[in-house]
Amino acid sequence: MRGRNLMKVFSMIVIATTLVLTGCGNEDTKKTDKEKQTKTVKEQDKKVKIESNEGKPQHEQVITVNLPPKADYVNDETLEVYEQTKKKYDNTSQLITDNSITLLIGSFGYYDPAWDEVQCSAILVNGTDTRIEDLSFQASMENKSMPEKTFLDAEVSELTKEQIGNFQPNTAAPIVLDFQEKTPTEDDEVDGKKIDTKNITIKLKDIQYNAVE
Repeated sequence: MRGRNLMKVFSMIVIATTLVLTGCGNEDTKKTDKEKQTKTVKEQDKKVKIESNEGKPQHEQVITVNLPPKADYVNDETLEVYEQTKKKYDNTSQLITDNSITLLIGSFGYYDPAWDEVQCSAILVNGTDTRIEDLSFQASMENKSMPEKTFLDAEVSELTKEQIGNFQPNTAAPIVLDFQEKTPTEDDEVDGKKIDTKNITIKLKDIQYNAVE
């Protein structure tokens, strides 16, 4: 009788131990899965901040310009500007900044007196070795054809995939930037006018994006 009781106690201890070990195993598995998931998120969402491109090394690179998904539903005028910019730079060798975003000015420049702003076409070039998401930046402009006017910086918030597409290394996306006049004045000019973009200089600063491995 006593032997049976001992066997019964022993069996209960074995079952209890097995349950504890199984529970620990589940917890370890959950912990490992969570660590893997956290590591994956960190690898995919590396936030990069660049103060400016001033003084940074550059290199020659053949770039591919891709029209973004947004091009499917923009108005005809904007689409024409995008296509002109793509034609100017697609499959050409350009000087771009190492490990950063480079802006190259397009052929479209226009002053709109109704909104007191200059519109300028350009392309954004991914000069890094990773895909980029959520790109944002500030752009300052100098317009030599209108030296009497001062313009505010253009602040570009996080660009979506619809706006710049799948932004891979050595690819570029067209964009149109708007620069508001700092101190607009009342004048007799009512008609807009084209601006030779050779007289425009644009510099990027406060560049931020997520680098996706």
